[in-house]
Amino acid sequence: MLRPSMYQIIGKNDSYYSLVIGIAKRAREIAEQHCREKEAAKAAADKRAKLNGEQKGRLDDKTIKQIVLEENPVKTAVDEFAAGKYRLADPDEDNAD
Repeated sequence: MLRPSMYQIIGKNDSYYSLVIGIAKRAREIAEQHCREKEAAKAAADKRAKLNGEQKGRLDDKTIKQIVLEENPVKTAVDEFAAGKYRLADPDEDNAD
């Protein structure tokens, strides 16, 4: 079970469905960002290896720590919503302009 509970995150006019969709989208963004960073680190290691005349790039310990996700993307997304870094957009606000 994830903490904090949905009751602590959800606003008065928000639905559970909206919260779940918002968290899922943010978790997907986190996972995709991680994949891009991982590919960039591997490309940089291969480039260094090529410059040094090696066949295959090696990742150093610092780079490996950056590549490994320390926390599940869903857990990170829930924590971000709970901390107020992200909030659910109200569709009425978007159309009011």
